[in-house]
Order: sequence, then C-alpha cells, then structure tokens
Amino acid sequence: IVDRVSVLPFPAAAAAAEAPAPAMHRSGNKPLRAAGNGVLAAGGAVVAARSSGARPGMETTMRPGEQLALEGPPASQPATLEGLDHEVKSLREALEAERAEVARIEGSLGELFMRNACEEYLHRLERRIQVIENKEVDTIHWRIENIDKVRAGFSRGQFLASPPFSACGLDGFSFHLYPRGDDFCEEGYCSLYFHVPAETSVSRTLFLGRRRHGPMEADALKNCGVSEMCVLSNEIDKETGSVVVGVEGLRVLESPHIAETRTKISLALPDEPR
Repeated sequence: IVDRVSVLPFPAAAAAAEAPAPAMHRSGNKPLRAAGNGVLAAGGAVVAARSSGARPGMETTMRPGEQLALEGPPASQPATLEGLDHEVKSLREALEAERAEVARIEGSLGELFMRNACEEYLHRLERRIQVIENKEVDTIHWRIENIDKVRAGFSRGQFLASPPFSACGLDGFSFHLYPRGDDFCEEGYCSLYFHVPAETSVSRTLFLGRRRHGPMEADALKNCGVSEMCVLSNEIDKETGSVVVGVEGLRVLESPHIAETRTKISLALPDEPR
C-alpha cells in the first residue's frame, strides 16, 4: 500500500498543469485522480501540482483533514450581503417614516386651509350681520384724536383712511382725509373724500367739524369728495385736540348690492313624516 506520493519537480508539474485534461495516475493498486489544481492520492492526501499563490519551483502538499482553497467569492461575501439586507431594511423603515411625516404634514395643511376658510367665512358672516344691523344707519362719525400730531406725520397728497363701514344696507363705505390737502387744493386746506361701493349712487352731506358740504348726490366718480374742505386748524376741538369727520343724511338712491330684510317667509312641508 502506498502511503505517500512523491511530488513531481516543478517543470514536470507545470507541464501537467498545462495539459488539456488532468491525467489519471496509478500507484500500486490504488487509482489517483486529479482534484482541481492538485492530485488526490490514496488516503485523501492531495498533492498540488502548483499552488496559485506559490512561487515558481515550490510545491504544496495537503494532508488528510485539510481543505484546499478553491477560487471563488471571498469568505466575507455572506456578511456583506447580510449588511446590505440590514441597510435595505433601514432605508425602507426611513422611507415609511418619511411617508408618515408627509401624510401628517398634508393633514395639518388640510386643517390649516379649512381653518382659514372657516375664518374667512366667519368674517363675511360678521360683515353681513353688521350690514343688516346698520340698515337704518344714516349718520356716521369718525373721531380722530391728537389731530395736530397726526397731521405732522403727513405730507401734501397723503391721506388717512378710515376703517370700512356699512350703512343703509350696504357695506364698503370709507373716508379719506388729506390733513395737508390733496394735490389740487390751496396751501393750508385739508381735503375730504367719501368712497361709496361700486355701481351705487347716494345722497349725502359731508362734514368736518362745523363745516358742511351737501346735501348732494354722489357715486364712485361724481362728487366723491371735496378738495378744499376747510382749514383744518379751525375745526379742531381745543379741549380734546380732536376733530370729527363724518356723513349725515345718507340715503341710497340706487345699488344692486343693497341688503334686503324679509318681512315674510314661507315654510315647506318635510318630504317624509317623522
């Protein structure tokens, strides 16, 4: 029984490695067969014709129980694939978290838009209620405190606007006071304009302090104000330092926007009895 195999010298081993097919050898009565780059001998020992990492002129003998390193993917590849799976899982979790955050933001935006729409609707409703409540109002006073200080902050051609108000069943009236006058009046005079809603004509009398202008028909373009209303300093209340601007005898002559109050309503029967 052959218990070992003599290793071929390098030239012969190189020739055997370059042969088209591995040669079968016999030693005694036990056959030998090629195993990869080595020769499998009796007893399980492998004789490598030439190790892929060995230097020329060197041979390698594998003993029973040892494994021959074969060409292929590195040993670290399974760990790398496991790391990639973990990374993909983390990315998926992050993506789900981002989707949840986007859904939360969309919900918040929807609530915000709904809140804004409700606030706008409530504002219009309040204005509508004011219009109905002020349907019989025909006199409006706008008191301006510390008028001397106010006038000091204005130049010629600049105006002070009143808050918008409703009267006679209409909304959208306002005053524009030019403390130092508009671009057309003489020096020392103030100007007063009364703005009415579009497509509306009214009869009105403007006043500033004791000075009156009217009654007169006016609309958005005609007789909308007085360029030389008065000398402002002559109309200031000396005790309070204020001045009162306003309109009296206001009456709507024509307007498609006037609010109408109901004196009669009709109720319909329900579709089904309850």
